[in-house]
Amino acid sequence: MKNKSTIFLSLLMLISAVGCNDYLEEVNNSNVVAEEFYTTEEGYESLVNATYATLRDVYGSEPWVFSAGTDLFVEGRNQQPEGISEYRNLGPAEGAVEDFYLNVYAAIRQANTALYYNDITEETAVLEQRRGEVKFLRAYYYFLLVQQFGDVALVTDFLNEVVTEFERRPASEVYQFIISEMEEALQLVPENAESRGRVDKAAVYHYLAKVHLTRGYEAYATADDFEKAAAYADEAISRGTLVNSFEELFFPGNENNEEVLFAVQYSSSSIIDPRDDGHMQSLFFGPYLGGEGAVQGYPYRSNTLVPTMFLFDAFSQYDARFEATFMTQIYDRYYDYYDRNDELDALVVETYFAPRWAVQDTAAWRAANPETRATARIRPYPIGWEAGANSLDGTSPGIKKFDDPKSVFSGNGSSTRDIILARLGETYLIAAEAYLQMGQEGTAAERINAVRLRAAKPGSEAEMTITAADVDIDFILDERARELAGEYHRWFDLKRTGKLMERTELYNRDIKAWFASGINPFQGTDGNFKILRPIPQLAIDLNEANIQQNPGY
Repeated sequence: MKNKSTIFLSLLMLISAVGCNDYLEEVNNSNVVAEEFYTTEEGYESLVNATYATLRDVYGSEPWVFSAGTDLFVEGRNQQPEGISEYRNLGPAEGAVEDFYLNVYAAIRQANTALYYNDITEETAVLEQRRGEVKFLRAYYYFLLVQQFGDVALVTDFLNEVVTEFERRPASEVYQFIISEMEEALQLVPENAESRGRVDKAAVYHYLAKVHLTRGYEAYATADDFEKAAAYADEAISRGTLVNSFEELFFPGNENNEEVLFAVQYSSSSIIDPRDDGHMQSLFFGPYLGGEGAVQGYPYRSNTLVPTMFLFDAFSQYDARFEATFMTQIYDRYYDYYDRNDELDALVVETYFAPRWAVQDTAAWRAANPETRATARIRPYPIGWEAGANSLDGTSPGIKKFDDPKSVFSGNGSSTRDIILARLGETYLIAAEAYLQMGQEGTAAERINAVRLRAAKPGSEAEMTITAADVDIDFILDERARELAGEYHRWFDLKRTGKLMERTELYNRDIKAWFASGINPFQGTDGNFKILRPIPQLAIDLNEANIQQNPGY
């Protein structure tokens, strides 16, 4: 038992040495005494950079805990972990949950180390700023944990020896810690960071808003949580600008734009093996492009997370986000869309995925679009759009927001585009949700309209404008689906608003089938619902504290 404990807790004490952002490079200090190196300016900077690098471990692999088992995605060409995607068999041995748990606690350990050395390192011009950045990152990781697991162990000290007891602290206490740390970070970080991968005031304001919004739904909420969420969100909004075009916002190479508040950044200087050192966001959401990818240079796409029919239906014909989110027209090469973007009007369409408002009669479509090749595949809505076999020859469009034409052919993560964690489009919707909960539907509608008018097709501004009477929590969740599809927020959104069971029963094909058969897949053997994730059994078995499992497991 002690040997296993040592192995497990060593993972929690892991210190990554791999660079994360554009300003990071790999550092190998294995032959340098930590006390001597990390108390120098150069050594401490490498330690902070390694703390940022832990974001890659949390977000760079399979995105199950963020996106699977929601109202927006179902199982596609490849299988998903059944427990995560359908809940019925979700248990304490679920590998995806265990990996997430370990990665986040390893990141917290890294942050604790950086804060320890911050107190004893030589004075530098940015030492206090770095302290604020690291405090924010640690609080951010606890925010991820408390949403997924509820009560969690609060480990805030630098550990240089094995500790075998970690008591779970009440979620209310964890939230108090998160808010306190972020408030302190707000005073220390700069107004404007040198890149979107560094923490600045706008990023902290955004997450303070989101933390207060999330706590506002809990029984232990404070009376002013929604008010503070709205105020903090508005502070972030005052410091940023929406990109004029949603298409431009996500076009490859444009990730470092004025709308992005915080991102996990990647660069060629921090990539050793281009087949394995990137991330998997484009792999999971993009379409399967066939076995010819290795020959023609297509990055491999698994098409594992396929949009639900609800997600397709959420958009209207007036909303430019539909075409900006999904690849609806494919030319001779899938990546002609990016490589030959200026020539698209002269290129011939090979496959067209026609939305419900575009075409029901394929013959009429061909007549109206003579530039479409006679042999082109036209896939009219809704036939087969959620079939699951989605390939280049398939029947439903994949999400293109995360496409990375520069990634190499690989069955692992090879994308080096930034993973956007926070952007102003979401901040407006956080503010709207907070104002709704305060009973200020008119102000909520104003914040939502800022996002919708950016998304309006030319001449459709009136159709995209809403009023206070339109605003309720389901409308906001629908708007978040349109604005943020695939951006690693959805499970948190449904859990926060208490809509996880309701909306997955309505819109997730696989979960809906369980309910139709008379089985509630969320209900555990103890009669409780599986809303929180299970504490990994490994963590319970190897923790000498008296740890109780979450309800439902």
